Amino acid sequence: MKVDNTALTTHQTCPAKFDLRIRQGWASKGKSAALGFGGALHSGLAEWYKKKDIRAALLAIDTAWDARAGNVDDWRTKDKCITTMIEYSKVYPSESFSVVGAPENPMIEVPFTIELDGLCIPYCSTCDKWYTDKQGLVTMTKCPSCLGDLEPIEYGGIFDGLIEFSHRIFILEHKSTSVLGASYFDQFKPNNQVAGYIWGASKLSGKKVDGALINAIGVYKASKTKFERHITSRSDVAIEEWKKNVQLTCAEIKFHELHGYWPMRTQACTLYGRCEFLNVHELEHEAERQARLHMEYEINPWDYELREA
Repeated sequence: MKVDNTALTTHQTCPAKFDLRIRQGWASKGKSAALGFGGALHSGLAEWYKKKDIRAALLAIDTAWDARAGNVDDWRTKDKCITTMIEYSKVYPSESFSVVGAPENPMIEVPFTIELDGLCIPYCSTCDKWYTDKQGLVTMTKCPSCLGDLEPIEYGGIFDGLIEFSHRIFILEHKSTSVLGASYFDQFKPNNQVAGYIWGASKLSGKKVDGALINAIGVYKASKTKFERHITSRSDVAIEEWKKNVQLTCAEIKFHELHGYWPMRTQACTLYGRCEFLNVHELEHEAERQARLHMEYEINPWDYELREA
């Protein structure tokens, strides 16, 4: 089973949403302003850290914006994005860290897909049997009964950069937001995406990665842009706990797949605004749901190696 942070958190939030977005590939038509703006800004930041050339960064934004032109609206315009990038280059004209691999092969915008240290789905399709221990975590790769191979778990994603600071290695994660307040950085520990990217960067680089530098950019309609940073660390114990949680979530996904039923967790329908698929799930009959899907949504398969935010 191949998963990324979005797949895992979507299933944890609501298996029914996972089925529609991740498994079947349905998505709302168009792209939100926040995603379009964030994606273009990420493209600019990537070029900035590859070349430290503001012209290359602005060209990257312009190119990325073309693919999103019909979907980005309100105050998050291309001009706003370009202005934000220029402001960023002035706030951080030089850095106290260095990019690993620079200048020839800078580790910027790095995709990865790696087997999860031998952890498999604890289910044998031949024997139709689940295997668990007291913690629900099994490290076997073969079925004890028939000796058949169990399904491996691959975890993937794309981290913004790998940097060295004060003789320690960190991932660099850019976050654009309109709610950069006193408690903003609380969300990054614990945080499954950060833990997964630290693990992936360690495996990919062969270096010990101690944590993440969260590079936050607060973008607002009228207020001045804010730039703040925060380091969050992860111990080996925390990474092991993350791996256990990944395996258990993958087992839940497999269970729902085997039974062909993806339950709704209705507390998530309007918890942080309307769920993307509330228009579908508010209908009671499957035929009506299918009709609405085909009318209001489009097939856009989820690919975690494509920058979405």
